[in-house]
Amino acid sequence: MPTQQIIDRIRRALSLDQAVFEEVRDDAAFTPFAGALAAAAIVVAGLGAYLWGVFNDVGDKGEFFVDALILGSIFAALLWLAWVALSYVILSQLYREAVAPDALFRIAAVGAVPFALGLLVFIPGIGFGIGLLSIALMFFLNVFGLRAAFPAIDPLRVVLAVSAGFAVWVLILPLLSSPENPFSPGVFVFEWAEDVVEDFLDITSAVTDVFGDLGE
Repeated sequence: MPTQQIIDRIRRALSLDQAVFEEVRDDAAFTPFAGALAAAAIVVAGLGAYLWGVFNDVGDKGEFFVDALILGSIFAALLWLAWVALSYVILSQLYREAVAPDALFRIAAVGAVPFALGLLVFIPGIGFGIGLLSIALMFFLNVFGLRAAFPAIDPLRVVLAVSAGFAVWVLILPLLSSPENPFSPGVFVFEWAEDVVEDFLDITSAVTDVFGDLGE
């Protein structure tokens, strides 16, 4: 498949062009390229986690590279596949919707592209927010893509199927991380960084106090 066609599909998907998700749904030849897109987005987010470690002087950067980028990306990819599989089971087995597994895989793979924004988590101050935005956009694009590709499916069923898979991914991946084993691509790098979490809680507390003062 020409590179330009792949780039064009990514651009159209990010522009919320409904027709492109119908194309992706029916294009079986696009399956390996879609898988590569999802893998690339996860690896790019893993690179962001590694860069965060470099900028924050994590110590053994070689070990951190292996844990955060290589192993973290592998775990994130496996859990992403679990996300897709669970969504398929819910739609096809629970709700008895006519959904081809390869079509769902391709749409979910395109929907994973926003996770690449995790590359920017190393930016001081706003990195955490960008990381959160990356997974929020990933969730949204999955829902939008499935709704566009399968308009006959009830929207609530789509949301529930995507949410169940998303929960597996977003809840289990942080559990794999610890200060000794930071298997954390993208925004998940903050899961084990206690100082960053404390800073975030301090900021949240400060904002709450400000709004509380305004309300008095």
